[in-house]
Amino acid sequence: MAVCLPLSVGEAGAFSLKGTLWEKASQASLCKPDPLLLYSIALQESKSLVSKGMVAPQPLALRNQPRGAYFPPTLDEAQRALGEFIAEDKLTDIGMMQINYRWNGSRVEQPVELLNPEVNVRVGAEILCEAIAANRMDIHLAIGGYHTRNPKREQDARKYAHQVMTIWRSLKRLASEA
Repeated sequence: MAVCLPLSVGEAGAFSLKGTLWEKASQASLCKPDPLLLYSIALQESKSLVSKGMVAPQPLALRNQPRGAYFPPTLDEAQRALGEFIAEDKLTDIGMMQINYRWNGSRVEQPVELLNPEVNVRVGAEILCEAIAANRMDIHLAIGGYHTRNPKREQDARKYAHQVMTIWRSLKRLASEA
C-alpha cells in the first residue's frame, strides 16, 4: 500500500498512516518506531512521482551499482528483473525500503518476498530497530544506521539521517493538521 504525499506540505490537508502497513510494521517491531519515520525512510529510499504533484515510495523499486535505480511497471517485471539484478550484484536494494540483498537477504526465504510491501516494511522496521539499538545515544547515527553502520562512513550516515529527518519533520507537520 503506497500512501501518496504532496510534493510540498502546503498542497494538501492532514496526513495519516493510521491502519496502514506502516503502523502495523511499527507495532510489530521491537522498538516500535514512529510509522512516520518508517515512511520517511521509504520516501528517502524509493520515492517517485506517482501523479501530478504527488510522490510515494515505490514497492517494486530495484537498485544496484551496474544498473542504477529501476522502477518496474508490474510485479511480473519486477520479479524477472530482480533475478538479473542479484545475478549482477548481490548489493541489490529491493522494494520501497530498499532492503539490501547482500546484508539483509537472509531475513526472508526468497528475495522476491521483499517485493511484498508488508514484508519489505517489516524487514525495514527490523533493520531500523537494530540501528537504533546500536546507537541509542545518537539519533542521527541511529537513523543513519539504516543506510550504513560502517564507522568509516559516519558522515554518509549523518547526511542520510539529516535527509530522513527533514522528511520526517514535514510529515509530522502534515499529521498534526489531522
